[in-house]
Amino acid sequence: MPGQEKAIAKARLSQNSNVTPSSIQTPVHIVSDKLRNTILSPGARSTSLTTALLDASPQGFNLATQHPFLEHAGKCTLPKTTLSRWLSQDRLYAQSYISFIGALIARVDLPYQKVPHKSNSLQWRIVNLLSSSLENIHRELAFFDDTAERYGLQLDTPSRHDTAFTPELATQQYIEIFRSFGKDPSKSLLEGMVVLWATEACYLSAWTYASSFTPCPQSTEIKKEDEVSPTSDLDGGALREAFIPNWTSSEFQSFVKQIAELTDVLAEQEAVAGRDLKPFEWVWLHVLDIERRFWPEV
Repeated sequence: MPGQEKAIAKARLSQNSNVTPSSIQTPVHIVSDKLRNTILSPGARSTSLTTALLDASPQGFNLATQHPFLEHAGKCTLPKTTLSRWLSQDRLYAQSYISFIGALIARVDLPYQKVPHKSNSLQWRIVNLLSSSLENIHRELAFFDDTAERYGLQLDTPSRHDTAFTPELATQQYIEIFRSFGKDPSKSLLEGMVVLWATEACYLSAWTYASSFTPCPQSTEIKKEDEVSPTSDLDGGALREAFIPNWTSSEFQSFVKQIAELTDVLAEQEAVAGRDLKPFEWVWLHVLDIERRFWPEV
């Protein structure tokens, strides 16, 4: 990696951000083994990139994934207006994800020779994963629309009643990160995979944390329209009956683990080629800082 890349990564982190490694790297408590097994590849070693990143800032990770908003979400004590405000921002995040994934696909150099078994080709495995990501995000956006309509939620709620609906600062920073991969050819596929894993691992971990507060056992299947029943939940049951089961599903867990596995394998290839992987820690810290501020104050 060029000698100045670390400085560049450092600058990206500091822009519009108050976080520094010294401010969040002192662990308050470690990430639990149960959670590690949820977001890391089953074959991850202590030297794997995703493992090293997770161990780099346990406190920062916990701040990003154990926000009071999530506790209220799990306890079903979020009013519809508060949930609508956050969902509106998450919808913008999801939409910007589409161009990000497209930019990552464009960075994959597929082999010229015919590959008999694509499951043995790292490049093809990454392309297949990213293609699935695009399909997933289209389904997710449709899921947002359907669930919002069913539970009386809004997907364009402004932060304040007297303002127009626009991205909040943390949302805008995510959008800028995603768009940068379409604008800056110097950004590598590995950096993009780190961003992808970081965002999805935080999302899964956050909603797994929220689910620990859910007062009633969650259904293993998301309720269909004709199954929605009256509830005392302040959000009408949207989180407990639909959103949390979707965002903590076994399918989502498998997806995050697959991202971690491919990121680690790609990182191993980069390390063999003599590339310094330390700057990716700054990418990880930047995502943790944005994620911490992505949750609304409650």
